[in-house]
Amino acid sequence: MRDRFGGIESLMRSGPTSPGRNHFGRAEGATARWTALALAGALAAAGCGGGEGPAEPEPPAIEKLVFAPELGVEIARMTRLPSGLYIRDLELGEGTRAQQQVGVRFNFQGWLHDGVPVDRGVYPANRFQPGAILGVDGEIYYLLGSGQTIAAWDLGLDGMRPGGVRQLVAPPRLAFGAIGSPDGRVPGNAVLVYRMEMIAVEP
Repeated sequence: MRDRFGGIESLMRSGPTSPGRNHFGRAEGATARWTALALAGALAAAGCGGGEGPAEPEPPAIEKLVFAPELGVEIARMTRLPSGLYIRDLELGEGTRAQQQVGVRFNFQGWLHDGVPVDRGVYPANRFQPGAILGVDGEIYYLLGSGQTIAAWDLGLDGMRPGGVRQLVAPPRLAFGAIGSPDGRVPGNAVLVYRMEMIAVEP
C-alpha cells in the first residue's frame, strides 16, 4: 500500500544517447582527426553506460518464476489483464459487484513468490486508513480506485462480489516497484501473490 509502505517506483530509465552524424560532409585534416577522437569518446561512454553507474536489475518474468507450492499459483489457469496483473477467481461471490469509485471492505493475505508472508488483515480496519470512507449505511469502506493502496489491489478487486475469493499475482510495477517497501518486508522487484476475500460492497 502506498501510504503504509511507500509509492510505486518508476522503472523507466533513459539510456545513453547515440553519437550524431556529421551533417557537413566529409571532414579533412585536423578536423577529421578531431571528429575521430570525439566519436571514439562517445562510443566509449556509451559502452560503459554513459557514467550512470550499474544498471538496475530487471524485474523477473512472472511466467518463468517457480512459485512456492503452498501458494497454489497456476499461471496457465490465470487471466492476464492488460496491466500485467494476473487474476484467478477461487470462489465466486454473490450480490453487488465491486467497481471503481465504490466502497469495499476486504480481507487480504500477501506473500512473496517463494512463500514468505508479507502482510495480512482486514481493510479498512477503521476510517483513518488510507482511502477509507464512511458509507451511507454508516459502515467503513475503502474507495476502490482511489489510488491509496497498491495498484494491484485497485485493479484486482474490481468485479468481485461479497463472499468471493480471488488470487492475484502482481508484477513489481503494480506493487512496490524496484525499491521495495520501506520496512524491508518486500524487497525490490518482488512479485507478490495475494489472496483477496471480498467482505462487503457499499450499497
